[in-house]
Amino acid sequence: MSDVDSKVVWIIGGSGGIGSNLARRMSDNGWKVIISARNIENLNLVSDGRSIDSLIVDATNADDVQEKAKQINETYGSLDAVVNSVGSIFLRPLHATSSEQFMETINQNLVTSFNVIRATAKIMMRGNGGRIVLFSSAAASLGMPNHAAISAAKAGVEGLARAAASDYAKRGIRVNVISPGLVDTPLSSHLLASEQSRKISEDMHPVGKIGEPDDIASVAEWLITSAPEWMTGDIIPVDGGLTNLK
Repeated sequence: MSDVDSKVVWIIGGSGGIGSNLARRMSDNGWKVIISARNIENLNLVSDGRSIDSLIVDATNADDVQEKAKQINETYGSLDAVVNSVGSIFLRPLHATSSEQFMETINQNLVTSFNVIRATAKIMMRGNGGRIVLFSSAAASLGMPNHAAISAAKAGVEGLARAAASDYAKRGIRVNVISPGLVDTPLSSHLLASEQSRKISEDMHPVGKIGEPDDIASVAEWLITSAPEWMTGDIIPVDGGLTNLK
């Protein structure tokens, strides 16, 4: 990775609950932070007085992601870490899910991760390696009702990450995945709209509450800044015990 003073992290989905929290953490940690999303107004709300740069990108568009990755590398001189926090939450029984809804879920979650790795790994291989962080879901490991599309997409992310970690293990690139339970972000607000639905979601997690964005962002920060070089291809549950506890 590059020298401390010039470390660069690109956070795609940087206007979301987790991405924006991570952007502020990384900026406070002394990194040069570039955040991307499709809406510049949402990105402009993230910096909160910090030196965080914004760059519009459509993460479902492979050419756009590749062009912006190249632009970042040329502008800042390196690309040391990338985080894909783009995603969606689509809940519906399989028989009631249209093929269009299924493919949109795949595009938002799996295809974006493929595009991000493909564009940034090329740059990292020419440099000194780097860190790639993706996001899965507890639904990738658990059979849960109404989760067919998102379970398939996130399981795909995990398989993609393991394969990529193997591809680049000897090239100094570490690829790891965070697998959250339900986190209180704008993306999940429709699932937490009523006191009853929130209580159901809280009770689903053994610790008795849903996650906060900082619970996830703190682990992402650790994976980028402090996780050992020996760690790659790992899926890290951060889900209040949902995956591993009864």
